[in-house]
Amino acid sequence: MRQTQKVMLAFSEATSNELNEILQHGFFKDKKSPNSKSKSKMSLSKQQCSQTASMKKQQNYGTKQIYEIIQQMRLERNAPVDLVGPQKCFNQNTDLQTQRFQILTSLMLSPQTKDDVTSKCANRLLEFTINDIANMDEEQLVKLIYEVNFNLTKAKRIKDLAQLALSQGMPTTFEETIKIKGVGEKIALIYMHVAFQKVEGIPIDVNMIRICNRIPIFKEKSPTKLRKFLESEFEHKEWGDINQTLVGFGQQICLPKPKCELCKLKNFCEYYKINNTSD
Repeated sequence: MRQTQKVMLAFSEATSNELNEILQHGFFKDKKSPNSKSKSKMSLSKQQCSQTASMKKQQNYGTKQIYEIIQQMRLERNAPVDLVGPQKCFNQNTDLQTQRFQILTSLMLSPQTKDDVTSKCANRLLEFTINDIANMDEEQLVKLIYEVNFNLTKAKRIKDLAQLALSQGMPTTFEETIKIKGVGEKIALIYMHVAFQKVEGIPIDVNMIRICNRIPIFKEKSPTKLRKFLESEFEHKEWGDINQTLVGFGQQICLPKPKCELCKLKNFCEYYKINNTSD
């Protein structure tokens, strides 16, 4: 047990070259038990099951250590999500009801849109009250947010949200929030975190899915399955920062066309190995 802890500590503090050396020595390979049966005595189906279980174990092993290395690469916190993320687009000097409306509005603008564009449009809307937006012509609202993708649909849903806020107030629970059109699991979780300081889950972004499939931490494209996996790997007190840490890493280094030369994880990244990216 002590040996394993020492290896984990060395892994979390290692440089790229040291990581490569660690992996070459096979520290993360499963050890054979002296009482294990010979593979020759196992049926083909049992071998396949054993191999599948072993692969899953290797994929899941070291998730926290991988995350710690990503945290080291994110010390400067200067990615778009850090500087102009939708969770930042609200007026802290106004009343709570308006703040919550502005936060959720900004988040609803963000899908399929870059953070700097979302920020520009969300900040335009800060000049208007909830009542203004509830009574605004959709055509006028579209003009205010025209740079975001799906602006027609988003304008309608933001107007509906403003009318809901006036008639019933802003949602105060995850269950209420996710029922609103244009709000998915990710948006509802970020809204609860920013507006109420309640961490009810780990919001999953496309950047996170890309990263976790490449390394791989967890080869799964379902946001809900990835969320549940990450929540099982980390303590609740750690959940609040995971989204922003990984999203920023995906915006700066692990992009769709990644900057592998800057990444400390490349020596055991599946994507890097397959594409044989040169230093």
